[in-house]
Amino acid sequence: MQDTSLIFFGFLVTIKVTTIGKRCIYLRTEDYIADNIIALCKKRDMSKYRLSQLTGISQSSIGKIIAKESLPTMPTVEKICDALGVTMAQFFAGMDVPVSLSESQQEVLNIWNNLDEKEQNVVIQMLRGLQK
Repeated sequence: MQDTSLIFFGFLVTIKVTTIGKRCIYLRTEDYIADNIIALCKKRDMSKYRLSQLTGISQSSIGKIIAKESLPTMPTVEKICDALGVTMAQFFAGMDVPVSLSESQQEVLNIWNNLDEKEQNVVIQMLRGLQK
C-alpha cells in the first residue's frame, strides 16, 4: 500500500493505493472521509450521537456517512471538522495532530471563516498592530 496525493475540492488529499498485479485499487472518497471521522471520533472518545449533537446533523446521516453509504457535502464535512476540532485542511491532509481549541479560539476561527479575503487582511493587520 502506498500514499498517493490528489486534489479534492481544492484540498490536497493523500489516499492509500493498493497495487494488485497490474491493477491499482483506490480508496474511495467515501472510505477516506468515513475512516477519518471514525479515527477522530475514537481519539476524542466521541459517539455518533455526540457528533450529531455538536454538528446538528441527524444521527442517521452521520451513520450513513460512517457506513460509507453517503458522500457528505463540503458544508457537512466542515461542520464535522468543527465538532472534531480540526480544520478541513488537517482532515483532508490526514494530519494526525490533536487539536483542542478553547471556546474563544473556536469563536475566533468561526468568525474568521465567515470573513472575505479583504476582511481577513484587515484582521491580520490589526493583530500585527496589537503584537508590537
